[in-house]
Amino acid sequence: MGKGAWILLAILIIVAILIALAAYFWPVIAPWMPHPLLLKAWVHYLTVDLDIGRWGPIAVMLLVAIIELIWALNLGRRSSAVERQLSRLDRLHAREIEVLNQEIALLKDERRALRSELELREGLIREEKTRLWAKFEELQRASGLSMGKLLTLDAPRPSPEARSEWRQSISQLERIEMVSSVTRRRGQSALQLQQHADELVRLGNACFRLEQYERALTHYSAAISLVPNDPEALINHAVVNHVLGRHQAALQDLDAALKLEEHPWAYLYRGLVREALGEDKRAMEDYSRALRLDPEFAEAYYRRGLLYAKSGEYDKAIQDQNQALVFNPEHAGAYTARGVARAAQGDSQWALNDLDKGCMLAPERYEGFYQRGLVRYQLEMYDEALADLSYVIEMDPLFAPAFMARGDVYMAKGEHWQAIADYGQAIELDPKNAEAYYARGVARAAAREYRRAIEDLDQALELDPGMAIALAERGAAHEKLGEYEQAIQDLDRAIALDPNLAIAYYNRGLAYGSKGEYDRASRDLNKAVELDPSLGNRQQGITDLNPS
Repeated sequence: MGKGAWILLAILIIVAILIALAAYFWPVIAPWMPHPLLLKAWVHYLTVDLDIGRWGPIAVMLLVAIIELIWALNLGRRSSAVERQLSRLDRLHAREIEVLNQEIALLKDERRALRSELELREGLIREEKTRLWAKFEELQRASGLSMGKLLTLDAPRPSPEARSEWRQSISQLERIEMVSSVTRRRGQSALQLQQHADELVRLGNACFRLEQYERALTHYSAAISLVPNDPEALINHAVVNHVLGRHQAALQDLDAALKLEEHPWAYLYRGLVREALGEDKRAMEDYSRALRLDPEFAEAYYRRGLLYAKSGEYDKAIQDQNQALVFNPEHAGAYTARGVARAAQGDSQWALNDLDKGCMLAPERYEGFYQRGLVRYQLEMYDEALADLSYVIEMDPLFAPAFMARGDVYMAKGEHWQAIADYGQAIELDPKNAEAYYARGVARAAAREYRRAIEDLDQALELDPGMAIALAERGAAHEKLGEYEQAIQDLDRAIALDPNLAIAYYNRGLAYGSKGEYDRASRDLNKAVELDPSLGNRQQGITDLNPS
């Protein structure tokens, strides 16, 4: 409540109290009041004799005029006080404005000084960044490596000696980037944003080469936030997601890049992702789209050729690898892939020539050496095959197929214990590999460890119950241990699974011969030779078992 309301309330309370007191003390006050006749006479005098109806309004007007005069005088006094107060406030306001103007001037001076210091620091940062990038590019040249804006999956990695220097330079560049992100002013031009995004992409590429994939993703994401319409940053982001096994995220990145621009590399990498997802047909379509956009795109020919070879279309695979080598004569992968396709067609010597070229061009990649080792094994070049496969194992001790292949070479040389050791290493690396258990079982049988051979073949059949050859070899091991009934049961099952498995008939013939059932033995051995004439050389010593 305001002050006036309180005063009015107080007056009302006082009037009420006075009325209450008058009513209470009326018996005492009444004698002191004028006689009613006297009051009546006064009213008659005022209304009749003085004719109050005529001069009353004038009296009221005079009374109102007096009240207004008093009120005006009071207001005048109050307005003078207000004017004095306003004048004082004006003076205070003027002083405050003066002080504020002085503070604003000081702030402007400080801002100019800070801007000058910031420009100086930005200049120093630019100089340091230029120096570090020049140093990093020199390190790349010294390592024999160079980086474009787009990633390539088969790009060579820096050597262990170069990696530490790369890490140091990249860490310094990342620290400068962190400082720049704090001091960088807003309102950059489109050119400045693109330059900044390009630097982030370069940082991401360097981290990718060092296999620091999460850091690479961070830099690519920052580049995309600066320039959302840069397809190459999106493509690189997709490549890292693909390497990390995040195939759906990679597809989203590549679809977004293709909406911005039909880029051949985007189609290429989308094909790779779809291959990883088992969508070979759609991957083939993407490779073909990439080639329609760029008919000289060697990498697309190479990838499509690999897919043709995977589907058994070796002629088309060789044609694509030929085209890849036309447009990139130094493409080591294309030589290797063409060599593999030629080997699959039985053209081992030409395959070996291609694989030699692939190994020469990319000695740091073990795929060519592995494939060359397989071809040399087929050509019975066992020592050379061992050299290739040992080199592969040295480069990647976790590559189980190399141990399997080297075990096969040792078996061909009759070095059964070395073969058993390699097959065992393959099993350690891939415990669910039925082929490895089968191969070790065969090697142990060759080393006359028949009981342990049966254990390995049991494991192979547990992993792959439909492996007819494992049943045939287990039957042979049982036959060597004199367990003829078990041998014949295994061999019957093997023949039921694969009626054209010559070695199963051969081993069953041996089991029947050992039991003295020479007619059955003869029928099985003849069937084995019919299916595989090379088994005829073994049969001569068996027919002598029949005394008739």
